[in-house]
Amino acid sequence: MPPKKSRQQQEQSRKKALETIAQKCAALGSETAAEDLWDQLQEALASNKELQQQLSQKSLECESLHSELETFRQKCTQLTDEVFHWRSKQEATYHSLRMERQTAKCGSAKIDHLEQQKEILVNAEKKVSACLSERSKNSEQALLLLEKANNGLQMELSHSMACWTSQLDKAQSKLEIANFKHAALQKEASHLRKSVARASGVKDRAVAAAKAKVKEEMSTHHLMNKGIYTEETRNVVRLLVKAGCSRKFVGEVLSVTLQSAGITTVGTISPTTVARIVREGYFAAQIQLGYEMANTKSMTFSADGTGHRGINFNS
Repeated sequence: MPPKKSRQQQEQSRKKALETIAQKCAALGSETAAEDLWDQLQEALASNKELQQQLSQKSLECESLHSELETFRQKCTQLTDEVFHWRSKQEATYHSLRMERQTAKCGSAKIDHLEQQKEILVNAEKKVSACLSERSKNSEQALLLLEKANNGLQMELSHSMACWTSQLDKAQSKLEIANFKHAALQKEASHLRKSVARASGVKDRAVAAAKAKVKEEMSTHHLMNKGIYTEETRNVVRLLVKAGCSRKFVGEVLSVTLQSAGITTVGTISPTTVARIVREGYFAAQIQLGYEMANTKSMTFSADGTGHRGINFNS
């Protein structure tokens, strides 16, 4: 663009020079003026050549500058592309840094939460260990109490067995007495046979019936007396339930123990009756406790309690 403007200026200067030359030639009209004008024209032409040379140099310089400008524009576009690329990279790195910061914050929060949970678990473990130690102590005490109760039940069972053996001995002694009476009755029957032949068959039947009745009385045990369970039967039932025997098998255990001693049982005991007998014993114990508390002069009470998962346990 700048070279075009310089050429127009050169043409305008030429026109002006020619006009001035024509005016001077017309005004002077002499040889000396023409020579002077010719010299001026030559000088003007020489200066015009110099100006043309300078113009050509400037145009070359302008073209070189234009090419350099194009190269700089290309570089500028490249630099803008690189700047955009680096900006995108910077945005990506900033986004990644923000994400890493957020992940770091989340990780630190999770670490804090895990540490809190760890502390909670450690405290819970301490509490559980303390509870387990207390439970172990309580279980040891319960085992000792159970051992004592078992020893007491064994003593009661041995006492009851001794009572049953004493009753068995009494029954055997009664059986021996009955046998002795039976022998005496046999002697009397032999005398009666000799005296009364016709009444011998009836007498033998009566003796056999009496003998069977005595044997039944000596070798049988009636659980009930006039439709009511005897006190001995009730005590044995309570002892068996206290020893851990199921209420369904109390009657079977009682009959088996008597059969092992050679005594047959008359009557049965249902689980409902066993429950009633145990309940009656409980009420009797409560009445006895109330009677003792009413008649005593002083009493001492003690209790202990603890809690586990919102449930209170008292002893």
